[in-house]
Amino acid sequence: MATTGGGLPGTRGPVRVLGVDGCPGGWVAVELVDGAFAGASFAAELRTLVDTTTVAVIGVDMPLGLVGEGWRAADQAARAVLGPRRASVFLVPPRPVWENADFAAANAHCRALTGNGLTQQTWGLRNKILEADVLRERMPGRLYEVHPEVTFAAMAARPRTEPAEAWLAMVAAGRETGDLIPGDLLSSDVRAVVARGWVPAMPAHAPLAHAKTTWAGAARRRALLRAAGVVLPDDLGPANLVPPVDVVDAAAVAWTAQRIASGQAGRLPAAEPAQLDDRAEPIAIWY
Repeated sequence: MATTGGGLPGTRGPVRVLGVDGCPGGWVAVELVDGAFAGASFAAELRTLVDTTTVAVIGVDMPLGLVGEGWRAADQAARAVLGPRRASVFLVPPRPVWENADFAAANAHCRALTGNGLTQQTWGLRNKILEADVLRERMPGRLYEVHPEVTFAAMAARPRTEPAEAWLAMVAAGRETGDLIPGDLLSSDVRAVVARGWVPAMPAHAPLAHAKTTWAGAARRRALLRAAGVVLPDDLGPANLVPPVDVVDAAAVAWTAQRIASGQAGRLPAAEPAQLDDRAEPIAIWY
């Protein structure tokens, strides 16, 4: 796992971070202070949230960094670790595709450049992608791309107890909930294996079994946030009218922003050197 090393230089006192997700009508942000919920906000434009904050790290659930041709390696790496949730990560077309004014032209351009078209859902994010792209160029090193499903999969894989106990608990939970667990971990003699002192490495990601739009999926994500110390209150003030799935996603993005600030975050792809965008900036999805 690639990490940020020792965290951000010069961060003293309480560490404040922001997690931002696109939502109907604009953007929703969740702020954490030392890993705990500190507030939520909504704005029609991303720059409004970014310009009015002095937080250490801003995580954004939106592609940051466009290539001139081909596909982004970060998207392919994220899809590879997400198993049943891989469809939640879309492949981001090259920059020339986004310069088209309508879907038909963009779809044809994408097919010509990559061999594949793009979906209406992907095209629907055009304005937000370009909005985030402008801010990334204006504020280099301040915004980090985070994908909530990659983050939740990382949360679900975190050991919270002694490694052997964590492994057994993960296997038991997987049997009950259907979460994706490697087949060799589900053998009937797991306790005997642990008793002999051999515990396999815990996976970096445990993809969730249920989509975030389902009752079970929403409950699982709220539980993971609570276990990570992020407790969302009933009253979110300015963000009260934002759909719950977007608030939960923003909170997950903020959790990763906290990990970036403390030097504990991982990134996809993990291999060096990172792929560069068409402005020579590295592309990565953080978790």
